[in-house]
Amino acid sequence: MVPLAFSRAPRAASGVDVCVIGNLTIDVILRGVDEIPRWGQETLSETRTESVAGQAAGMAFAGAALGARVDVVSLVGDDDSGTRIRRELREAGIGVEAVSVVPAGTTPLAVALVRRDGERAFISDLGTLGTFDVASVTQRFPEILDASVVALVGTSNLPGVDLVAAAGVLSEVRRAGALTVFDPGWDADGWSQRSVAGIRAVLAETDLFLPNLDEARALTGRTLVGDVLAVLAPLCAGVAIVKGGEDGSYVAVDGAVLRVAALASEVDNAVGAGDVYNAAVIAGYLHERDVVASMALGTAAASIYVARRAGRFPTSDEVADLARRVTTSTD
Repeated sequence: MVPLAFSRAPRAASGVDVCVIGNLTIDVILRGVDEIPRWGQETLSETRTESVAGQAAGMAFAGAALGARVDVVSLVGDDDSGTRIRRELREAGIGVEAVSVVPAGTTPLAVALVRRDGERAFISDLGTLGTFDVASVTQRFPEILDASVVALVGTSNLPGVDLVAAAGVLSEVRRAGALTVFDPGWDADGWSQRSVAGIRAVLAETDLFLPNLDEARALTGRTLVGDVLAVLAPLCAGVAIVKGGEDGSYVAVDGAVLRVAALASEVDNAVGAGDVYNAAVIAGYLHERDVVASMALGTAAASIYVARRAGRFPTSDEVADLARRVTTSTD
């Protein structure tokens, strides 16, 4: 593999390895939905499941399964769903002291419609997430500054977040020595000039940017992966990795595009696969792997995850074994 270093080496964390700041939800997943019905019509799913989710939860569960010490900073409503989210995170060994409970608030809910090929679409009710304030998290939870990695995720589902202020938070944790990670998710408001400007402000303080290809195209206005990465390079303080699903993931190395190929997998559903990929890349960083080797771990972790319906989050041994089969190529 081509060596490509992260922008800084991991530091020894006095508290946790990874602090994830972002959205928590309950996901209702309806599988086998090949066509979304028109208004006034109905379609049937084949099966359904309900689980604790959101980008912050997906990354946290995956990171903990890979052996990292993880804390989450978020909020939930004062309802049964909020109680469930905090309980299941805690049972997975994840710190929830910074998951605030909003009195009389409603915990977010997302309904995911999943086709037979694993592709998905979402309808979400954000509930209390509209009141989430990222700007003050380091003041309210100063222990964040001691983490090795601070990841800001799901900001597109945090309508109350001021991205310019969020960039200030990442700047503060970078000065304290943490690696900063950013994955905003898809902008349901259509990638307005204001949101794009805010994302670009965050990128100036981001050591590891992890959009998927659709998000990266929307953000840059470019189509070809090489052009997308060329636009992102001067915007990002570190490295941008673009996730392309079944086509693999991409990173720029010495002016060329390096593709880490996806592994063939029978997909149950792909909801949360990008979050698992992110967590495994971070795990690679914490174990002092280079960027490309960490991408191989992300590929392996996502491949295992999408094929499972139960016990979905892989262990570090499972991921390491499968990562040996991951191939790379340059364009």
